[in-house]
Amino acid sequence: MGLSFHYKGRLQEAAALPLLVEEVEDICKTLGWKVNVFETQFPNHAFQKPINDHDYGIIFVPPECEPISLVFNSEGRLFNPFFRQLMQDENRGNVKVITVKLDLNDENPEPIISEDDDKFDPSDFAFNISVKTQYAGAEAHIKIIELLRYLSGKYLADFEMMDESKYWDTKNPDDLHIKMDSLNMIIEAFNDIIKDKSIHNPKEFLSLIRMLKAHIKKDKDDEPLD
Repeated sequence: MGLSFHYKGRLQEAAALPLLVEEVEDICKTLGWKVNVFETQFPNHAFQKPINDHDYGIIFVPPECEPISLVFNSEGRLFNPFFRQLMQDENRGNVKVITVKLDLNDENPEPIISEDDDKFDPSDFAFNISVKTQYAGAEAHIKIIELLRYLSGKYLADFEMMDESKYWDTKNPDDLHIKMDSLNMIIEAFNDIIKDKSIHNPKEFLSLIRMLKAHIKKDKDDEPLD
């Protein structure tokens, strides 16, 4: 639960990697954000095929935020290196996937549990990077999005961003603050409901979901009209 953005793309030129890493390091040093640097140049400044086991680029971590990956595989494609092992295990047949689908718009939602989901592909997680910024706050979210906007225009190709706050598209911070306030209300309501409760089975989980929906609806109904 929380506000997230999702992105994917690739490096325009292999030779640009050292400049990208250096620039991100300088910016993060100024902002006081942590970084984790991987290999900073491709062999002979060229992309490598077939894909090797090396990771190229940098990860930066603003306070109270999930890591933002600007790490590339040897072909120059953005990916989340934390999912490399998952991809390898899936290729060896060592991954068992159990999916749970729940329609929260249903008055009486019932989970659909499946152990055979042919649509699951670990590369969807690795190459479509998701970052939650809810606890970092609106100002940090804006800084991260604007940094990615700048870096993608200068260094990346085929870049796609899906920002749940819509700030990437609108550049309107007011909409972002409204979204943040709404999510904070939901999180506070959820914390109030679960703080004295334990969940032992799917039935108890569904009961908590229904309580949360009722709680949020009541709060909205109680809001004063303008």
